[in-house]
Amino acid sequence: MSGPLVVLVGPMGVGKSTVGHLLAERLGVAYRDTDEDIVAEQGRTIAEIFADDGECAFRAIDGPVAGGQQDRVDFFPRPVPPGHLGAVDGGEQ
Repeated sequence: MSGPLVVLVGPMGVGKSTVGHLLAERLGVAYRDTDEDIVAEQGRTIAEIFADDGECAFRAIDGPVAGGQQDRVDFFPRPVPPGHLGAVDGGEQ
Protein backbone atom coordinates (compact mmCIF):
# COMPACT_ATOMS: atom_id res chain seq x y z
CA MET A 1 0.00 0.00 0.00
CA SER A 2 1.31 3.45 -0.80
CA GLY A 3 0.18 6.88 0.19
CA PRO A 4 0.60 9.35 3.00
CA LEU A 5 0.81 8.63 6.71
CA VAL A 6 -1.57 10.95 8.55
CA VAL A 7 -2.08 10.95 12.31
CA LEU A 8 -4.94 13.06 13.69
CA VAL A 9 -4.41 14.27 17.25
CA GLY A 10 -6.78 16.40 19.28
CA PRO A 11 -9.18 16.61 22.21
CA MET A 12 -12.12 14.26 22.63
CA GLY A 13 -15.17 14.98 20.56
CA VAL A 14 -13.67 17.26 17.92
CA GLY A 15 -14.25 14.84 15.03
CA LYS A 16 -10.93 13.02 14.59
CA SER A 17 -12.66 9.72 13.83
CA THR A 18 -15.16 11.27 11.43
CA VAL A 19 -12.49 13.23 9.57
CA GLY A 20 -10.16 10.23 9.66
CA HIS A 21 -12.67 7.91 8.00
CA LEU A 22 -13.49 10.50 5.33
CA LEU A 23 -9.86 11.40 4.68
CA ALA A 24 -8.77 7.77 4.45
CA GLU A 25 -11.55 7.07 1.97
CA ARG A 26 -10.63 10.09 -0.12
CA LEU A 27 -6.91 9.21 -0.08
CA GLY A 28 -7.55 5.50 -0.64
CA VAL A 29 -5.52 4.45 2.41
CA ALA A 30 -6.06 2.26 5.47
CA TYR A 31 -7.62 3.80 8.58
CA ARG A 32 -6.95 2.94 12.22
CA ASP A 33 -8.55 4.50 15.31
CA THR A 34 -6.90 3.95 18.70
CA ASP A 35 -10.30 4.05 20.42
CA GLU A 36 -11.35 1.04 18.35
CA ASP A 37 -8.18 -0.78 19.44
CA ILE A 38 -8.89 0.02 23.08
CA VAL A 39 -12.54 -1.12 22.84
CA ALA A 40 -11.45 -4.41 21.26
CA GLU A 41 -8.73 -4.95 23.87
CA GLN A 42 -10.80 -3.94 26.91
CA GLY A 43 -14.11 -5.48 25.83
CA ARG A 44 -16.06 -2.33 26.72
CA THR A 45 -16.71 1.08 25.24
CA ILE A 46 -14.72 4.21 25.97
CA ALA A 47 -17.80 5.61 27.72
CA GLU A 48 -17.95 2.52 29.95
CA ILE A 49 -14.27 2.85 30.84
CA PHE A 50 -14.82 6.50 31.79
CA ALA A 51 -17.98 5.70 33.78
CA ASP A 52 -16.58 2.67 35.58
CA ASP A 53 -12.95 3.65 36.13
CA GLY A 54 -12.64 7.38 35.40
CA GLU A 55 -10.52 9.44 33.05
CA CYS A 56 -7.22 8.64 34.78
CA ALA A 57 -7.75 4.93 34.18
CA PHE A 58 -8.62 5.57 30.54
CA ARG A 59 -5.49 7.69 30.09
CA ALA A 60 -3.38 4.88 31.54
CA ILE A 61 -4.77 2.62 28.81
CA ASP A 62 -4.81 5.24 26.05
CA GLY A 63 -1.51 6.95 26.82
CA PRO A 64 0.88 4.38 25.36
CA VAL A 65 -1.14 4.26 22.14
CA ALA A 66 -1.53 8.03 21.82
CA GLY A 67 2.11 8.54 22.72
CA GLY A 68 3.24 6.23 19.95
CA GLN A 69 4.62 3.56 22.26
CA GLN A 70 4.16 0.28 20.49
CA ASP A 71 4.73 -2.02 23.45
CA ARG A 72 1.02 -1.99 24.41
CA VAL A 73 -0.73 -2.21 21.07
CA ASP A 74 0.73 -2.96 17.65
CA PHE A 75 -0.58 0.33 16.26
CA PHE A 76 1.83 0.63 13.33
CA PRO A 77 4.70 -1.78 12.84
CA ARG A 78 8.17 -0.28 12.40
CA PRO A 79 9.05 1.07 10.00
CA VAL A 80 5.68 2.77 9.59
CA PRO A 81 4.22 1.56 6.33
CA PRO A 82 3.10 4.18 3.82
CA GLY A 83 -0.59 4.47 3.18
CA HIS A 84 -1.88 4.48 6.75
CA LEU A 85 -4.07 6.98 8.53
CA GLY A 86 -4.69 6.97 12.26
CA ALA A 87 -6.57 8.97 14.86
CA VAL A 88 -5.45 9.30 18.46
CA ASP A 89 -6.77 11.26 21.41
CA GLY A 90 -4.54 14.13 22.43
CA GLY A 91 -5.59 14.14 26.10
CA GLU A 92 -3.19 14.93 28.89
CA GLN A 93 -1.88 12.13 31.08
